[in-house]
Amino acid sequence: MGKIALWLAAGSNNVHPAGDPYAHHLFMRCLFHANHDSSIKLDVKTTNVNKTSQEFKETGLRRMPGICTADENGQIQTFETEDEILDFLEFLKPPRSDDEEAENATCDLFRQFARFVKDVEHKSTVLNTELLRVDKYLSERGTRFLLSDDVSHIDCLVITRLHSIRIAAKALKNYDIPPELTYLLNYLRAGYDTDIFRLSCPSDQEIILHWTELKDTPTLMAKERAKLVRDEPVYSFSI
Repeated sequence: MGKIALWLAAGSNNVHPAGDPYAHHLFMRCLFHANHDSSIKLDVKTTNVNKTSQEFKETGLRRMPGICTADENGQIQTFETEDEILDFLEFLKPPRSDDEEAENATCDLFRQFARFVKDVEHKSTVLNTELLRVDKYLSERGTRFLLSDDVSHIDCLVITRLHSIRIAAKALKNYDIPPELTYLLNYLRAGYDTDIFRLSCPSDQEIILHWTELKDTPTLMAKERAKLVRDEPVYSFSI
């Protein structure tokens, strides 16, 4: 495959990745493919969105997340829209398994979380219903992950989104995933145990900052934000 450079927006310290769940998904997904194809040489880079580095400017990319590749002949390609990036990743090993049933079980989860955190839905009832759908699917599937006992393409998406939900909902809405959803929580634990999740995961602080900076979401007092930026990064991998 050759070299793949994944460019991500830097977080509050201008070094580590910001807390965007889409960027986390792409980071984990690239690591997933690199683990399955030794010919992939993955390099993950960050830069300040408001003051991009010269190296980033030289790639020809105009936004982040973005991917820049070079084949054996040095031919450069860039991918920066979501459709372009996901289409590019589909050509990497391993081939995608049939995940239609898993997609159906998880497709509305993140949208309902966004409605809840933005107070479009004031109660957590609909979000709980979507989480229950995932829990029920996992209970019937009987596997550690959505398709098997190993991480697949779709897990890179769903686990990163579930983690963002867990961290942001607790911080901004004092919401906890119901403890009776044991299959869902075990699924999250299985994801937390993988190296590709841990290596790609932004800190709790960056996830919270990401959500508070979006339109119509709860904001933080200046002192609260300053504390999140100042504190040592925390990664909540235990439930």
